[in-house]
Amino acid sequence: MAAQKDEEKRSLDGQEQKLHIYNDDDHHYQKLLSSYLGLSFAFFLGSLPRSSIALISSLQAKNKALASKLMRAEEQLGELLSRRKEDSKANARVVEIFASHRHSWQQEEKRLLLQIDECSEEIAYLKGKIEEFEGVEADLKARVEDLRREVGERDEMLNFMSRGGCEVAAEGGDGGGGGERYGGVEVRYGQANCDGGGFSSDYLSSVTDSKYWSEKASLWQDMHYESIESLYNMKHFVSRRESPWKVNGDSTGVSSKLKVLEQELLNLERIGKADLSKVPSQMRKQAKRYQALAGKIDDLCQRMQASDPCETSLSSEFRTQMQTEFLLEAFRLQQRASETNQKLLGLQTETGKSYLEGPAQLATKRSFDSIRNNFKEIQRNLEIWLARIIGDLEGLLARDGASRAREYYVSRYPFVQ
Repeated sequence: MAAQKDEEKRSLDGQEQKLHIYNDDDHHYQKLLSSYLGLSFAFFLGSLPRSSIALISSLQAKNKALASKLMRAEEQLGELLSRRKEDSKANARVVEIFASHRHSWQQEEKRLLLQIDECSEEIAYLKGKIEEFEGVEADLKARVEDLRREVGERDEMLNFMSRGGCEVAAEGGDGGGGGERYGGVEVRYGQANCDGGGFSSDYLSSVTDSKYWSEKASLWQDMHYESIESLYNMKHFVSRRESPWKVNGDSTGVSSKLKVLEQELLNLERIGKADLSKVPSQMRKQAKRYQALAGKIDDLCQRMQASDPCETSLSSEFRTQMQTEFLLEAFRLQQRASETNQKLLGLQTETGKSYLEGPAQLATKRSFDSIRNNFKEIQRNLEIWLARIIGDLEGLLARDGASRAREYYVSRYPFVQ
Protein backbone atom coordinates (compact mmCIF):
# COMPACT_ATOMS: atom_id res chain seq x y z
CA MET A 1 0.00 0.00 0.00
CA ALA A 2 2.81 2.42 0.87
CA ALA A 3 4.61 1.66 -2.39
CA GLN A 4 1.44 2.32 -4.35
CA LYS A 5 0.98 5.64 -2.60
CA ASP A 6 4.60 6.60 -3.37
CA GLU A 7 4.06 5.82 -7.03
CA GLU A 8 0.94 7.98 -7.17
CA LYS A 9 2.77 10.82 -5.46
CA ARG A 10 5.69 10.59 -7.91
CA SER A 11 3.24 10.64 -10.86
CA LEU A 12 1.52 13.73 -9.51
CA ASP A 13 4.85 15.50 -9.04
CA GLY A 14 5.81 14.70 -12.62
CA GLN A 15 2.56 16.15 -13.94
CA GLU A 16 3.03 19.34 -11.93
CA GLN A 17 6.53 19.79 -13.33
CA LYS A 18 5.22 19.37 -16.88
CA LEU A 19 2.51 21.99 -16.28
CA HIS A 20 5.05 24.41 -14.88
CA ILE A 21 7.26 23.95 -17.96
CA TYR A 22 4.26 24.55 -20.25
CA ASN A 23 3.34 27.75 -18.38
CA ASP A 24 6.89 29.07 -18.68
CA ASP A 25 6.89 28.41 -22.40
CA ASP A 26 3.59 30.26 -22.85
CA HIS A 27 4.85 33.28 -20.96
CA HIS A 28 8.02 33.34 -23.06
CA TYR A 29 6.06 33.16 -26.30
CA GLN A 30 3.77 36.03 -25.19
CA LYS A 31 6.74 38.26 -24.45
CA LEU A 32 8.27 37.41 -27.78
CA LEU A 33 5.00 38.24 -29.60
CA SER A 34 4.59 41.58 -27.87
CA SER A 35 8.18 42.52 -28.67
CA TYR A 36 7.62 41.61 -32.28
CA LEU A 37 4.49 43.68 -32.51
CA GLY A 38 6.15 46.69 -30.88
CA LEU A 39 9.15 46.50 -33.19
CA SER A 40 6.91 46.08 -36.23
CA PHE A 41 4.84 49.16 -35.30
CA ALA A 42 8.02 51.18 -34.67
CA PHE A 43 9.43 50.20 -38.07
CA PHE A 44 6.03 51.13 -39.63
CA LEU A 45 6.04 54.55 -38.02
CA GLY A 46 9.61 55.12 -39.03
CA SER A 47 8.87 54.25 -42.61
CA LEU A 48 5.97 56.73 -42.83
CA PRO A 49 6.63 60.02 -44.70
CA ARG A 50 6.55 63.36 -42.89
CA SER A 51 3.38 64.50 -44.72
CA SER A 52 1.35 61.70 -43.14
CA ILE A 53 1.70 63.20 -39.65
CA ALA A 54 -1.00 65.75 -40.49
CA LEU A 55 -3.21 62.90 -41.61
CA ILE A 56 -2.79 61.27 -38.24
CA SER A 57 -4.14 64.36 -36.47
CA SER A 58 -7.11 64.52 -38.82
CA LEU A 59 -7.75 60.83 -38.31
CA GLN A 60 -7.62 61.35 -34.56
CA ALA A 61 -10.22 64.15 -34.84
CA LYS A 62 -12.43 61.91 -36.95
CA ASN A 63 -11.91 59.17 -34.43
CA LYS A 64 -13.08 61.45 -31.64
CA ALA A 65 -16.16 62.49 -33.67
CA LEU A 66 -16.93 58.89 -34.42
CA ALA A 67 -16.45 58.05 -30.75
CA SER A 68 -18.90 60.79 -29.75
CA LYS A 69 -21.38 59.54 -32.36
CA LEU A 70 -20.88 56.07 -31.05
CA MET A 71 -21.65 57.23 -27.54
CA ARG A 72 -24.78 59.02 -28.72
CA ALA A 73 -25.82 55.96 -30.66
CA GLU A 74 -25.24 53.83 -27.61
CA GLU A 75 -27.36 56.23 -25.56
CA GLN A 76 -30.14 56.14 -28.19
CA LEU A 77 -29.86 52.40 -28.33
CA GLY A 78 -30.21 52.27 -24.57
CA GLU A 79 -33.28 54.49 -24.75
CA LEU A 80 -34.73 52.28 -27.48
CA LEU A 81 -34.02 49.22 -25.40
CA SER A 82 -35.72 50.79 -22.39
CA ARG A 83 -38.70 51.80 -24.52
CA ARG A 84 -38.79 48.35 -26.01
CA LYS A 85 -38.87 46.87 -22.54
CA GLU A 86 -41.68 49.23 -21.54
CA ASP A 87 -43.58 48.43 -24.74
CA SER A 88 -43.11 44.73 -24.17
CA LYS A 89 -44.40 45.13 -20.64
CA ALA A 90 -47.39 47.12 -21.94
CA ASN A 91 -48.02 44.52 -24.64
CA ALA A 92 -47.83 41.78 -22.07
CA ARG A 93 -50.32 43.67 -19.95
CA VAL A 94 -52.59 44.16 -22.96
CA VAL A 95 -52.31 40.49 -23.84
CA GLU A 96 -53.15 39.58 -20.27
CA ILE A 97 -56.16 41.91 -20.26
CA PHE A 98 -57.26 40.61 -23.67
CA ALA A 99 -56.88 37.03 -22.46
CA SER A 100 -59.04 37.73 -19.42
CA HIS A 101 -61.64 39.48 -21.57
CA ARG A 102 -61.46 36.71 -24.14
CA HIS A 103 -62.26 34.16 -21.48
CA SER A 104 -65.27 36.19 -20.40
CA TRP A 105 -66.26 36.63 -24.04
CA GLN A 106 -66.02 32.88 -24.60
CA GLN A 107 -68.18 32.26 -21.55
CA GLU A 108 -70.71 34.81 -22.81
CA GLU A 109 -70.62 33.25 -26.27
CA LYS A 110 -71.27 29.79 -24.81
CA ARG A 111 -74.12 31.19 -22.72
CA LEU A 112 -75.67 32.88 -25.78
CA LEU A 113 -75.30 29.69 -27.85
CA LEU A 114 -77.00 27.68 -25.12
CA GLN A 115 -79.73 30.31 -24.94
CA ILE A 116 -80.14 30.13 -28.73
CA ASP A 117 -80.45 26.33 -28.55
CA GLU A 118 -83.01 26.61 -25.76
CA CYS A 119 -84.95 29.20 -27.76
CA SER A 120 -84.84 26.95 -30.83
CA GLU A 121 -86.16 24.03 -28.80
CA GLU A 122 -88.86 26.24 -27.31
CA ILE A 123 -89.79 27.50 -30.78
CA ALA A 124 -90.04 23.91 -32.06
CA TYR A 125 -92.14 22.97 -29.01
CA LEU A 126 -94.41 25.99 -29.52
CA LYS A 127 -94.76 25.16 -33.21
CA GLY A 128 -95.80 21.65 -32.25
CA LYS A 129 -98.28 23.07 -29.76
CA ILE A 130 -99.62 25.45 -32.41
CA GLU A 131 -100.08 22.57 -34.84
CA GLU A 132 -101.74 20.54 -32.11
CA PHE A 133 -104.04 23.44 -31.22
CA GLU A 134 -104.85 23.95 -34.89
CA GLY A 135 -105.78 20.29 -35.13
CA VAL A 136 -107.90 20.58 -31.98
CA GLU A 137 -109.48 23.75 -33.38
CA ALA A 138 -110.31 21.97 -36.62
CA ASP A 139 -111.80 19.05 -34.66
CA LEU A 140 -113.81 21.44 -32.51
CA LYS A 141 -115.05 23.29 -35.58
CA ALA A 142 -116.07 20.00 -37.13
CA ARG A 143 -117.83 19.00 -33.91
CA VAL A 144 -119.54 22.39 -33.75
CA GLU A 145 -120.74 21.95 -37.31
CA ASP A 146 -121.97 18.46 -36.50
CA LEU A 147 -123.74 19.75 -33.40
CA ARG A 148 -125.30 22.60 -35.36
CA ARG A 149 -126.48 20.22 -38.01
CA GLU A 150 -127.81 17.83 -35.37
CA VAL A 151 -129.56 20.70 -33.56
CA GLY A 152 -131.08 21.82 -36.84
CA GLU A 153 -132.29 18.29 -37.53
CA ARG A 154 -133.73 18.02 -34.03
CA ASP A 155 -135.45 21.39 -34.43
CA GLU A 156 -136.93 20.26 -37.71
CA MET A 157 -138.03 17.01 -36.12
CA LEU A 158 -139.55 18.80 -33.12
CA ASN A 159 -141.37 21.22 -35.43
CA PHE A 160 -142.60 18.28 -37.43
CA MET A 161 -143.70 16.51 -34.25
CA SER A 162 -145.47 19.60 -32.97
CA ARG A 163 -147.26 20.15 -36.27
CA GLY A 164 -148.13 16.46 -36.55
CA GLY A 165 -149.32 16.30 -32.94
CA CYS A 166 -151.49 19.35 -33.35
CA GLU A 167 -153.00 18.06 -36.58
CA VAL A 168 -153.78 14.70 -35.00
CA ALA A 169 -155.24 16.43 -31.95
CA ALA A 170 -157.35 18.62 -34.22
CA GLU A 171 -158.67 15.52 -36.02
CA GLY A 172 -159.29 13.54 -32.79
CA GLY A 173 -162.88 14.73 -32.43
CA ASP A 174 -162.46 15.51 -28.75
CA GLY A 175 -163.10 19.24 -28.94
CA GLY A 176 -160.52 19.75 -31.76
CA GLY A 177 -161.72 22.12 -34.48
CA GLY A 178 -164.98 22.80 -32.65
CA GLY A 179 -165.70 24.25 -29.28
CA GLU A 180 -167.74 23.78 -26.16
CA ARG A 181 -169.23 26.65 -24.25
CA TYR A 182 -169.19 26.78 -20.49
CA GLY A 183 -170.94 29.85 -19.09
CA GLY A 184 -170.51 31.85 -22.33
CA VAL A 185 -166.80 31.06 -22.67
CA GLU A 186 -165.67 29.02 -25.71
CA VAL A 187 -162.75 26.64 -25.07
CA ARG A 188 -160.75 25.61 -28.16
CA TYR A 189 -157.69 23.43 -28.36
CA GLY A 190 -155.86 21.24 -30.87
CA GLN A 191 -155.75 23.89 -33.60
CA ALA A 192 -152.91 24.54 -36.07
CA ASN A 193 -151.05 26.94 -33.79
CA CYS A 194 -149.69 24.73 -30.98
CA ASP A 195 -147.60 27.31 -29.14
CA GLY A 196 -148.44 27.29 -25.46
CA GLY A 197 -150.06 23.83 -25.47
CA GLY A 198 -152.46 24.33 -28.42
CA PHE A 199 -153.57 27.90 -27.59
CA SER A 200 -152.41 31.17 -29.12
CA SER A 201 -150.20 33.54 -27.14
CA ASP A 202 -152.91 36.26 -26.97
CA TYR A 203 -155.42 33.76 -25.69
CA LEU A 204 -153.03 32.44 -23.02
CA SER A 205 -152.14 35.94 -21.85
CA SER A 206 -155.81 36.77 -21.45
CA VAL A 207 -156.39 33.49 -19.62
CA THR A 208 -153.59 34.04 -17.12
CA ASP A 209 -154.87 37.55 -16.30
CA SER A 210 -158.50 36.49 -15.87
CA LYS A 211 -160.06 35.41 -12.60
CA TYR A 212 -162.79 33.53 -14.41
CA TRP A 213 -160.83 30.26 -14.57
CA SER A 214 -160.00 30.22 -10.87
CA GLU A 215 -163.65 30.79 -10.02
CA LYS A 216 -165.05 28.26 -12.49
CA ALA A 217 -162.47 25.53 -11.89
CA SER A 218 -163.94 24.68 -8.49
CA LEU A 219 -167.24 23.83 -10.20
CA TRP A 220 -165.60 21.01 -12.21
CA GLN A 221 -163.41 19.38 -9.57
CA ASP A 222 -165.83 16.50 -8.95
CA MET A 223 -166.37 15.84 -12.64
CA HIS A 224 -165.15 12.44 -13.94
CA TYR A 225 -163.34 12.29 -17.29
CA GLU A 226 -161.84 9.55 -19.36
CA SER A 227 -158.45 8.23 -18.23
CA ILE A 228 -155.48 8.66 -20.54
CA GLU A 229 -154.12 5.18 -19.78
CA SER A 230 -157.11 3.69 -21.55
CA LEU A 231 -156.12 5.60 -24.69
CA TYR A 232 -152.58 4.23 -24.53
CA ASN A 233 -153.90 0.68 -24.20
CA MET A 234 -156.41 1.10 -27.04
CA LYS A 235 -153.83 1.90 -29.66
CA HIS A 236 -152.06 -1.44 -29.24
CA PHE A 237 -155.14 -3.34 -30.40
CA VAL A 238 -154.72 -1.90 -33.90
CA SER A 239 -153.53 -4.54 -36.31
CA ARG A 240 -150.41 -3.42 -38.14
CA ARG A 241 -147.83 -5.05 -40.36
CA GLU A 242 -144.44 -6.28 -39.19
CA SER A 243 -142.16 -3.43 -38.14
CA PRO A 244 -139.49 -2.74 -40.80
CA TRP A 245 -136.68 -2.77 -38.24
CA LYS A 246 -137.50 -6.38 -37.34
CA VAL A 247 -136.14 -7.54 -40.71
CA ASN A 248 -132.49 -7.80 -41.75
CA GLY A 249 -130.50 -7.52 -44.94
CA ASP A 250 -131.22 -11.13 -45.89
CA SER A 251 -134.99 -10.58 -45.67
CA THR A 252 -134.82 -7.47 -47.85
CA GLY A 253 -132.69 -9.22 -50.45
CA VAL A 254 -129.80 -6.78 -50.13
CA SER A 255 -127.28 -9.33 -48.84
CA SER A 256 -127.94 -11.81 -51.63
CA LYS A 257 -127.71 -9.09 -54.27
CA LEU A 258 -124.42 -7.88 -52.80
CA LYS A 259 -123.02 -11.41 -53.03
CA VAL A 260 -124.17 -11.69 -56.64
CA LEU A 261 -122.62 -8.28 -57.31
CA GLU A 262 -119.29 -9.47 -55.87
CA GLN A 263 -119.27 -12.46 -58.20
CA GLU A 264 -120.13 -10.26 -61.19
CA LEU A 265 -117.31 -7.86 -60.34
CA LEU A 266 -114.84 -10.74 -60.16
CA ASN A 267 -116.09 -11.98 -63.52
CA LEU A 268 -115.75 -8.47 -64.99
CA GLU A 269 -112.18 -8.15 -63.75
CA ARG A 270 -111.37 -11.51 -65.27
CA ILE A 271 -112.82 -10.87 -68.74
CA GLY A 272 -112.27 -7.11 -69.06
CA LYS A 273 -108.60 -6.59 -68.16
CA ALA A 274 -107.66 -5.55 -71.68
CA ASP A 275 -110.77 -3.42 -72.30
CA LEU A 276 -111.29 -1.25 -69.22
CA SER A 277 -108.88 -0.66 -66.38
CA LYS A 278 -110.42 1.98 -64.09
CA VAL A 279 -114.13 1.19 -64.27
CA PRO A 280 -114.03 -2.15 -62.34
CA SER A 281 -112.17 -0.51 -59.45
CA GLN A 282 -114.77 2.29 -59.32
CA MET A 283 -117.56 -0.29 -59.34
CA ARG A 284 -115.88 -2.15 -56.49
CA LYS A 285 -115.74 1.11 -54.50
CA GLN A 286 -119.45 1.62 -55.19
CA ALA A 287 -120.17 -1.93 -54.01
CA LYS A 288 -118.23 -1.25 -50.80
CA ARG A 289 -120.35 1.87 -50.26
CA TYR A 290 -123.52 -0.20 -50.53
CA GLN A 291 -122.09 -2.84 -48.18
CA ALA A 292 -121.24 -0.17 -45.60
CA LEU A 293 -124.67 1.47 -45.93
CA ALA A 294 -126.48 -1.86 -45.60
CA GLY A 295 -124.37 -2.68 -42.55
CA LYS A 296 -125.29 0.62 -40.89
CA ILE A 297 -129.01 0.10 -41.59
CA ASP A 298 -128.78 -3.44 -40.25
CA ASP A 299 -127.01 -2.14 -37.13
CA LEU A 300 -129.79 0.44 -36.64
CA CYS A 301 -132.41 -2.30 -36.91
CA GLN A 302 -130.57 -4.46 -34.39
CA ARG A 303 -130.39 -1.59 -31.90
CA MET A 304 -134.08 -0.87 -32.42
CA GLN A 305 -134.86 -4.53 -31.80
CA ALA A 306 -132.76 -4.49 -28.63
CA SER A 307 -134.69 -1.44 -27.35
CA ASP A 308 -138.15 -1.63 -28.87
CA PRO A 309 -139.51 1.94 -29.33
CA CYS A 310 -143.06 0.57 -28.95
CA GLU A 311 -142.43 -0.78 -25.44
CA THR A 312 -145.31 0.34 -23.22
CA SER A 313 -143.37 -0.10 -19.99
CA LEU A 314 -141.16 2.87 -20.85
CA SER A 315 -142.12 6.41 -19.99
CA SER A 316 -143.53 8.56 -22.77
CA GLU A 317 -140.66 11.05 -22.59
CA PHE A 318 -137.97 8.37 -22.83
CA ARG A 319 -139.88 6.54 -25.56
CA THR A 320 -140.24 9.76 -27.57
CA GLN A 321 -136.57 10.61 -27.13
CA MET A 322 -135.53 7.14 -28.26
CA GLN A 323 -137.87 7.26 -31.28
CA THR A 324 -136.54 10.71 -32.22
CA GLU A 325 -132.92 9.56 -32.06
CA PHE A 326 -133.69 6.54 -34.22
CA LEU A 327 -135.58 8.74 -36.69
CA LEU A 328 -132.71 11.24 -36.95
CA GLU A 329 -130.25 8.44 -37.60
CA ALA A 330 -132.58 7.02 -40.25
CA PHE A 331 -132.71 10.47 -41.88
CA ARG A 332 -128.90 10.60 -41.93
CA LEU A 333 -128.75 7.16 -43.51
CA GLN A 334 -131.34 8.26 -46.07
CA GLN A 335 -129.16 11.27 -46.90
CA ARG A 336 -126.19 8.96 -47.30
CA ALA A 337 -128.23 6.70 -49.56
CA SER A 338 -129.06 9.73 -51.70
CA GLU A 339 -125.35 10.62 -51.94
CA THR A 340 -124.57 7.02 -52.89
CA ASN A 341 -127.22 7.24 -55.61
CA GLN A 342 -125.55 10.38 -56.98
CA LYS A 343 -122.22 8.54 -57.11
CA LEU A 344 -123.97 5.67 -58.89
CA LEU A 345 -125.25 8.09 -61.54
CA GLY A 346 -121.72 9.41 -62.02
CA LEU A 347 -120.42 5.85 -62.33
CA GLN A 348 -123.07 5.07 -64.95
CA THR A 349 -121.97 8.14 -66.93
CA GLU A 350 -118.34 6.98 -66.73
CA THR A 351 -119.38 3.51 -67.88
CA GLY A 352 -121.25 5.00 -70.85
CA LYS A 353 -118.15 6.97 -71.86
CA SER A 354 -116.10 3.78 -71.65
CA TYR A 355 -118.58 2.11 -74.01
CA LEU A 356 -118.11 4.88 -76.56
CA GLU A 357 -114.36 5.36 -76.20
CA GLY A 358 -113.03 1.81 -75.76
CA PRO A 359 -113.66 -1.19 -78.03
CA ALA A 360 -115.21 -3.31 -75.28
CA GLN A 361 -116.12 -6.91 -75.96
CA LEU A 362 -119.66 -8.21 -75.98
CA ALA A 363 -119.16 -10.21 -72.76
CA THR A 364 -117.82 -7.12 -71.05
CA LYS A 365 -120.84 -5.05 -72.11
CA ARG A 366 -123.22 -7.74 -70.86
CA SER A 367 -121.40 -7.84 -67.54
CA PHE A 368 -121.64 -4.06 -67.29
CA ASP A 369 -125.38 -4.15 -67.93
CA SER A 370 -125.92 -6.86 -65.31
CA ILE A 371 -123.86 -4.98 -62.70
CA ARG A 372 -125.68 -1.72 -63.43
CA ASN A 373 -129.08 -3.38 -63.01
CA ASN A 374 -127.89 -5.00 -59.78
CA PHE A 375 -126.76 -1.61 -58.48
CA LYS A 376 -130.17 -0.12 -59.24
CA GLU A 377 -131.98 -2.95 -57.45
CA ILE A 378 -129.75 -2.62 -54.37
CA GLN A 379 -130.31 1.16 -54.32
CA ARG A 380 -134.07 0.68 -54.62
CA ASN A 381 -134.21 -1.95 -51.86
CA LEU A 382 -132.16 0.22 -49.48
CA GLU A 383 -134.32 3.28 -50.14
CA ILE A 384 -137.51 1.25 -49.58
CA TRP A 385 -136.09 -0.21 -46.39
CA LEU A 386 -135.18 3.23 -45.03
CA ALA A 387 -138.49 4.74 -46.14
CA ARG A 388 -140.41 2.04 -44.25
CA ILE A 389 -138.35 2.60 -41.11
CA ILE A 390 -138.80 6.39 -41.29
CA GLY A 391 -142.52 6.10 -42.01
CA ASP A 392 -143.07 3.72 -39.12
CA LEU A 393 -141.16 5.95 -36.68
CA GLU A 394 -143.00 9.06 -37.87
CA GLY A 395 -146.29 7.26 -37.35
CA LEU A 396 -145.29 6.29 -33.81
CA LEU A 397 -144.21 9.85 -33.02
CA ALA A 398 -147.39 11.34 -34.49
CA ARG A 399 -149.62 8.88 -32.59
CA ASP A 400 -147.81 9.42 -29.29
CA GLY A 401 -147.82 13.15 -29.95
CA ALA A 402 -151.64 13.18 -30.17
CA SER A 403 -151.95 11.24 -26.92
CA ARG A 404 -149.53 13.56 -25.14
CA ALA A 405 -151.37 16.62 -26.43
CA ARG A 406 -154.69 15.30 -25.07
CA GLU A 407 -153.03 14.36 -21.79
CA TYR A 408 -151.54 17.86 -21.52
CA TYR A 409 -154.84 19.62 -22.14
CA VAL A 410 -156.86 17.48 -19.70
CA SER A 411 -154.26 17.59 -16.92
CA ARG A 412 -153.94 21.38 -17.15
CA TYR A 413 -157.62 22.17 -17.65
CA PRO A 414 -159.70 19.43 -15.95
CA PHE A 415 -163.02 20.89 -17.09
CA VAL A 416 -162.15 20.27 -20.76
CA GLN A 417 -163.53 16.92 -22.06
